[in-house]
Amino acid sequence: MADTTSDRMSNEELQDLLITLFGRLPEPDLTKDNTALLCIDVQYMDAHPDYGLGARAQELGLNHKLSYFWSRIDEMVLPNMQRVMAAARKAGVEVVHVRVASQTADGRDSTLRYKALGLKTPRDTKGAQFLPEVAPGEDELVVSKVTSSVFNSTNIDRLLRNMGIRNLIIMGVVTNGCVESSTRSAAELDYGTIVVEDATAAMAPQLHEHSIISMSYKDAYIMSSDEVVKKLEALS
Repeated sequence: MADTTSDRMSNEELQDLLITLFGRLPEPDLTKDNTALLCIDVQYMDAHPDYGLGARAQELGLNHKLSYFWSRIDEMVLPNMQRVMAAARKAGVEVVHVRVASQTADGRDSTLRYKALGLKTPRDTKGAQFLPEVAPGEDELVVSKVTSSVFNSTNIDRLLRNMGIRNLIIMGVVTNGCVESSTRSAAELDYGTIVVEDATAAMAPQLHEHSIISMSYKDAYIMSSDEVVKKLEALS
């Protein structure tokens, strides 16, 4: 078997290679009327250490393995999401909240994959509720899904097009799961997409980093929360 150790590149080298080969997606032309902020799955089921996946990790004695994840959510993701959401609301940009939540009490309408992964989350349970720091505001859309990509099990594409939305600013958890899946679907449906890198999180650093690299040259324009807030402030 060939030794591939010498073939490994740093994350920076890999990202540069991909962008050099394929180019970079055009930066979306944002207006307050053609842009929506998509907040993905920041709910008790997957974003709080005492519920859902966090409770399961505690039962298995694995919660210490997720300390990076919980710290990133508390110290980086939630504060940055709050800043971006405030800027979007001030600018009059539509804010859309996405969550994993089945429509039935026993989760029988969840997908086979979500059932197998233990991700059945009935809509009226604690796990389906958004963390209060980033809860929906008055008259903001809430879309419940039972797939990783919100576009695969909801009518969100119709809702966005009804509102004239052509560009999406995307943030939430987890980076390599529902964030990436939704971003990829949006890109393939020809939405202009921006992922807010420091307002997303995965369960391990390499999962986050590799997901960002994968999206950066083919699915989304990657920006920091500071950059996104400045763009939203310019729309006010």
